[in-house]
Amino acid sequence: MAHTPELPDRYVCTDCHAVYAGSVRHEEGMYHYSAPDECAACDSTEFVRFDQYVNHVLG
Repeated sequence: MAHTPELPDRYVCTDCHAVYAGSVRHEEGMYHYSAPDECAACDSTEFVRFDQYVNHVLG
């Protein structure tokens, strides 16, 4: 059986809508993802998870 790699969580900048792969850390055999500290495109620090993006925009 082929191994399927774990996909990282993705985050969207709420100001310029750039998409980022989450920053990863490995603890106790598990991978944990978090939003970047700052958007490289616009310096914003506000992010929403990719799967919640549509709800955030339409909210």
